[in-house]
Amino acid sequence: MTATAVDRSWRSPRVWLVPALALLVGAALIATGANEPAFLWFNRLGPQTSDAFWASLTMVGDGTVALALCLILARRRPDLLWAVVPGALLSTAWSRACKLLLNIPRPPSVLAADAIHIVGPAHHFHSFPSGHATTAFALAALCVLGFRLKAWSVVPVALAALVGISRSVVGVHWPLDVVGGAFGGWLAAVLGFSVAARLSFGLRPGVQWVIAVAFAGCAVALIAGYPSEYPQALWFQRVVGVVCLTAFAATFVRDAAAARERDDRIPPPE
Repeated sequence: MTATAVDRSWRSPRVWLVPALALLVGAALIATGANEPAFLWFNRLGPQTSDAFWASLTMVGDGTVALALCLILARRRPDLLWAVVPGALLSTAWSRACKLLLNIPRPPSVLAADAIHIVGPAHHFHSFPSGHATTAFALAALCVLGFRLKAWSVVPVALAALVGISRSVVGVHWPLDVVGGAFGGWLAAVLGFSVAARLSFGLRPGVQWVIAVAFAGCAVALIAGYPSEYPQALWFQRVVGVVCLTAFAATFVRDAAAARERDDRIPPPE
């Protein structure tokens, strides 16, 4: 993405719509005292549906899964592949700094054990913001702004929202944590675009290969049985790893076919 494109995106309402909505929803949760009731409502979705579904969905916000997904950009969109790096660093900084500074107790520390349906480990501390929601909304911003989606923007944003909701369904985050993740993750991606556009060395082939190999390592880890907190999602992790590595390998097949086509057009020497 060029600096000009980034400058235009900063003035676009699409850049600020999700963070603005996150602030409004957060303010409404605080003003109405709906944070706990909303958590309990979402949490009841687990027993009514499928723990495996929500565990798999929540893994979309896992850092290893997210970086593996970004492997699809390698050799297709060097600008976006490079933008992932500062975006990931900034979103991680947002999540970790807030968790350490605020240290808000999670639902299992506040509510009775028989009042919560928990999938996976029952975390007790460092609730705000949700790291999974932060990652999911950073990915959504990467898709919406990086590919300049219009009407289709609703798809990655809706998926990110579902990932955020899954954090309440599995019993480890308040809705307010999810809103905080949406706010920080989206803006981290926006800032990542800006940083990447100003540090063009990330577009060099050598740097691109380092990033691609690192992300491919994440995909391999998923296939090998990456030890996540949700064994119910193991099959999903492996599917993600296979799909991402296949998409990466497809770029070499594409380039080889293009090279053969060029060679076929070159007339033989007389």
